[in-house]
Amino acid sequence: MYGLLLESIQHYVQELYGESVWQDVVQQAGLGKDDTFFTHNQYNDKVMLRLATACSTVLHDQMPSADRSMHFFGTCFVGFCAHYGYDKILRVAGRNYRDFLHGIDNLHETIRFSYPCMQSPSFMVEQEDVGGCVLVYRSRRTGFSHYVMGQLQQCASILYKVHVNISILDLTETDGGCSVRYRLDFNNCGYTPPLAAAPQNPVPNALCPIRASALFKIFPFCILFGRDMIVRHVGHSAQSLFRDRPLVNTSLTAIFSLRRPLLDFTWHNIRTHQNVVYELEARPPTRQHSSDGDRRHSEAGGQSGRKLLRGQMKWIEELDCIAFLCTPLVGSLQELEEQGLYLNDLNMYDSSREMVNAGWQHASILEMHMDKKSQQIVENMKALDKARTESNKLLYSMLPETIADSLRDGQNPLNTCQTFDAVTILFSYLVGFQEICNKGSAMDVVTVINNSFLVFDPIVDKYGLFKVETLGDAVYMVAGGVPEVTTDHAERVAYLALDFVREAHKVTCPIEGKSLNVRIGMHTGSIVAGIVGKCTPQYCLFGDTVNTASRMQTHSLAGRIHLSEPCHERLKGTDFITIYRGRVNAKVGVCFTFTLFFAITTTHHL
Repeated sequence: MYGLLLESIQHYVQELYGESVWQDVVQQAGLGKDDTFFTHNQYNDKVMLRLATACSTVLHDQMPSADRSMHFFGTCFVGFCAHYGYDKILRVAGRNYRDFLHGIDNLHETIRFSYPCMQSPSFMVEQEDVGGCVLVYRSRRTGFSHYVMGQLQQCASILYKVHVNISILDLTETDGGCSVRYRLDFNNCGYTPPLAAAPQNPVPNALCPIRASALFKIFPFCILFGRDMIVRHVGHSAQSLFRDRPLVNTSLTAIFSLRRPLLDFTWHNIRTHQNVVYELEARPPTRQHSSDGDRRHSEAGGQSGRKLLRGQMKWIEELDCIAFLCTPLVGSLQELEEQGLYLNDLNMYDSSREMVNAGWQHASILEMHMDKKSQQIVENMKALDKARTESNKLLYSMLPETIADSLRDGQNPLNTCQTFDAVTILFSYLVGFQEICNKGSAMDVVTVINNSFLVFDPIVDKYGLFKVETLGDAVYMVAGGVPEVTTDHAERVAYLALDFVREAHKVTCPIEGKSLNVRIGMHTGSIVAGIVGKCTPQYCLFGDTVNTASRMQTHSLAGRIHLSEPCHERLKGTDFITIYRGRVNAKVGVCFTFTLFFAITTTHHL
């Protein structure tokens, strides 16, 4: 359902009982306090049913049951419609309440263009008398019978100043929907009892009966069918429209599907629903109905679009047949040509009731165009998803995915600041890069850096690690265990380091005779991490762990992986073999210390 229905409930509960009561209802219904209903957004039908149960709990004195709450919701909707101007449509729907009841389905068709996904119910006056009528309500929804009662009573009271008593005669609910018969007691002033049978002898001044041939000239798209739903006769323009298949002596349901109203396509339903506008959509023709000439016409564009017929069903008592008095929905001269029609095939006037409401035909045409554009919208959505994927890929290459998502959701960048007790940091350096800078051109330098990215970046993605940054002197920094906390961060970084050493020869160099290698340093320790900057935000790592890892790289050797003792301890008991290197005098912070360092190799490969 559209949010308009739920907005009406929120508006009147807040107005009549206060904001605090509404918050209690929302909480009781299991909805979030910040949930807001939007007019054209769609919501699950169960939301209203949950609100009804919640209202009966919070406002038990005023609404002792969920059915009473649903009745109240129905009255709220009618009053709320005035905010959107729909009360004007309701007021001109009929001269009296009887006319309003007969035209409810037409009202739904009127506003369907504004709410194209609306699943409107169907209403039928089954029988009537001077004291009221029996109204049948059918819907794909269940649990809304009392909601409808509230709507019907409020419309009668506000729009027609009529008092109505409504009772449920019988109610049937299935998985496919529900069917309810109501008895409405009111002063049915618009009802006229049926006249007595006409005398056998014709009145001298009575009109002569019209010939069938004249009827089909007046309505060139008329389709006449009997109780068995077999087409008896068609107007000449209708046959021109469907030149690719025979219509006469063919089942109407085999040629068309009933697009509107919401009914089963049967004789009984059509016979009892003559006060609504019908819309039939032609089914695609089968191959056996297409001749070679028709197929050529189809290839030329004759079958390029949907064929929709819109009009009214009228029962002809003398023939015991129903005549579908319709016209095709054609939006332009191009569509007229595509369907093989000419201007003189069309009616000079349109006798359907929809012409009473200015713009109905235009709305139907626009809706038809909107349906045609739906496929294009689907394609555009696919392109949008692809573009979103590419933009996410670019964003995630600059920031960690979890951090980027939190910033996109509006989180304060300061909230991303965290302390990590144990992470493993790796620095790698392209040995020989300084010589390239001295001998090569600026383009050579950029080419080498770009080639190293093409080799190393996929390896980082392979092990699910975070590439922190690359520095101007060909230093490549990687972190494990941040921002996603993991226990095997040292092992992942160790595997990555070995792959870096093995794949470094793939970093091509534009200077002939110059081969590149890497030296790598690793350290495990605690850090602080967070977003820095607003214009070009960057996720940065801070702490002595970063400095120590950098010193490990500085004191490493070409083709070797240098690691600190904490990192060595972290790798104990794994598949890695470390070799004691000895004491190295390295500057860490502002002092000099002597620490144990190890070189790393392994006999295991992922």
